[in-house]
Amino acid sequence: MATVAYWLQRQRKPDLQHLASHIGMKNYDNLLKIELEVALDAYLRENQTRLQSDPACSGFYKRLDSPFKRERGGGTVSTSVVEEVKKPKQRRQTLKAREDLEPPSESDLPSRQLTMTSPASPRTPPASSSTTLSLARQLPLPASPSQLADRIEESTATLTSSVSDFYTTSFIPYALSSLRTKLSTVTSIQLLVLSIEAFGLFRKVVPLKYLTTIPAIPALGLTNPTALNLPDLFALLTSQFWLPVLLWLSTSIFIPSLAAWTLNLRHAYAQSQDGDGPGGYDPVTFGVVKGLVAWIIFLRNGLEGEAKGVVEGSVPGGGFGMVIGAGVGVLAGFWEGVLRK
Repeated sequence: MATVAYWLQRQRKPDLQHLASHIGMKNYDNLLKIELEVALDAYLRENQTRLQSDPACSGFYKRLDSPFKRERGGGTVSTSVVEEVKKPKQRRQTLKAREDLEPPSESDLPSRQLTMTSPASPRTPPASSSTTLSLARQLPLPASPSQLADRIEESTATLTSSVSDFYTTSFIPYALSSLRTKLSTVTSIQLLVLSIEAFGLFRKVVPLKYLTTIPAIPALGLTNPTALNLPDLFALLTSQFWLPVLLWLSTSIFIPSLAAWTLNLRHAYAQSQDGDGPGGYDPVTFGVVKGLVAWIIFLRNGLEGEAKGVVEGSVPGGGFGMVIGAGVGVLAGFWEGVLRK
């Protein structure tokens, strides 16, 4: 079946309707453009003798007069033309298939390798992404969250066991036990009380002296300049240092220690039992004598002078604090005696 002329297909529908009205064709108002093209083509072919000289139809009949145009406009394209048009495509496809089947020649290898290794190839993944994927595949990831939780728990238990084994086999437990044993004595308690009193007295008789100013260092948390004060060691050469220190040493250490060594009740009791007693001093006697001396000198004003005021003002609690410290040593001595029984 012949197709519609190409000249009619190029016209717009209003132009086709005007042409149909001009040549006297009827019943074309409700037709679609394609139907109108077919009807005009048939009508113009049937009335070629009458309408061939009409200028409005000259374009249609000029196409019919040309052999090539007639075949294109009339839609009767010959089989030979179709075959000639299709043959190059088939030949190209055949050549492409042969190229795929035939092995590449040596001269084509460099160009093909360059094409395959070209960085513009969209199929080549980036090196970083391929490396990441390969590393992710090599990692032994757990199959489920429960297995992940089990592995975390096993790792935690292993770490805890390692730390516990290290602590048990090291010298730390023995050192801590030995230190606790040495500190859990009446002597350690009395030394602690004396250290507190000595620290207070040292701050009083060795004042701080300005040395320099440390500038602000925000990296170390020092937002403002800070004055650096150090103990004035030149005070050790003055009487203001030695008079209070000697008074405190006499009332808190020398006199109580002499009385505790002389009146050693523990030594006398042990010697009466088995003929041999512990040496050293009696901590109970030391505490009792220290408390009596502090009460007489500092609370009952048994001694007058500037040194007495410095000691009483520097020791925490003054004379009353020294009496309380002595009482703590006496109670610790009694408790130690009870535990030994």
